[in-house]
Amino acid sequence: MAPMDERAVLADRRIQAGGVFLNAVARIWRLILLALVFQAPALAGAGPAAAQQSGSVYTVSGVAVDRTADTAAAAREQALAAGHVAAFGRLLDRIVPRDRRGALPALDTAAIAPLVLSFGIDEEKTSDVRYLARLTFQFRRNEVREFLRVQGVAVAETRSKPALVLPVYSEVGALALWDDPNPWLAAWKRLPPPDGLVPLRVPAGDLADIRDISAEQAARGEEAPLQKISERYGVSGAIVARAAFVIDPGTGRRALSVATSRSGRALGDRTAVRSFLLEDGETVEAVCARAARSLAVEIEEDWKNENLLRFDRQGELIAVLAVKDLRSWVSVRSRIREVAALRQSQMVSASRDRIVVRLSYYGDAEQLRVALAQKDLVLEQGAVNWILREAGDDAGESAGEGAAPQGDGGAR
Repeated sequence: MAPMDERAVLADRRIQAGGVFLNAVARIWRLILLALVFQAPALAGAGPAAAQQSGSVYTVSGVAVDRTADTAAAAREQALAAGHVAAFGRLLDRIVPRDRRGALPALDTAAIAPLVLSFGIDEEKTSDVRYLARLTFQFRRNEVREFLRVQGVAVAETRSKPALVLPVYSEVGALALWDDPNPWLAAWKRLPPPDGLVPLRVPAGDLADIRDISAEQAARGEEAPLQKISERYGVSGAIVARAAFVIDPGTGRRALSVATSRSGRALGDRTAVRSFLLEDGETVEAVCARAARSLAVEIEEDWKNENLLRFDRQGELIAVLAVKDLRSWVSVRSRIREVAALRQSQMVSASRDRIVVRLSYYGDAEQLRVALAQKDLVLEQGAVNWILREAGDDAGESAGEGAAPQGDGGAR
């Protein structure tokens, strides 16, 4: 064989070897990916152990107890018993709509104990006859769900991304947001830290806030300023609460009229008006505080009722997820496992840059979409398949419509 032919043959062999190496790397990548997927039968609801990972919704912290008895031991026992009841009550307040709480029986410590996965003592103080502590409880999700199902009560477990409240106060025709005094803004700032499914944030009123949006822009609902301040606070949307004192036409008494407007995909665009009569001897600050508490509860209750888990209705769909690397897949998988609306999530197929998953869920596809959005995951209908992608990713890059089976997204 001529020297030139030998060099050509060697070069061809090198190319073939390189191709074999790349194919081997691709196979190793896929094997690692498959191993990570199949290390549990499913991404969510993968069995008894995984089902008990109740997450933050089923964790109740900061439960304060204070009991006095004949001995320190007796005071401690009474305090821990009271802590179980208080913690379970807070959990029910969090996940059960307020108008359905009346249907639930009152449980004592003995009945609550089987529903508790664990509890810890964050801090404690004792004397000869007194015991004070702050406790944290983690409840068993499946057992609590079953208790509520038997009682015929639906639950909401999807925690919303934070929402920003912009309290605009109108007085004698002038609008105030960052100006002092603004008793309406002060009332929202004095609310206790949220303990429900909708974390509400109130802006600090610093120079950055003043730069982002004015009272007039907030009152008009101007989209660009609202989006700017929402993005800076890292929230899902803004709630503009415009308050002004008026004369109630029905009673002739002074009342605080509040119009709330919500913006943002997760919150949905809506407007509502509420009126709070000024009671005898009640100050402006007091009625503002009462109105803020009431509206915060209303926002929470609206979210719960819109995101109730409907265990009697189930659906299934197939979604294609584009993955950049192993790290992105692990991140998405961990967030999927935290979505309460999912009954089960299983892999259908996988390649180096794409994973096809079957999502079995409670309720309908829209509820699933909202629940995934709270984990910064976007679910949308593609030309052939459903597309699952991380928020912020280019939809075009994630919309690879392979030959994955088509899910109908229907509930049954």
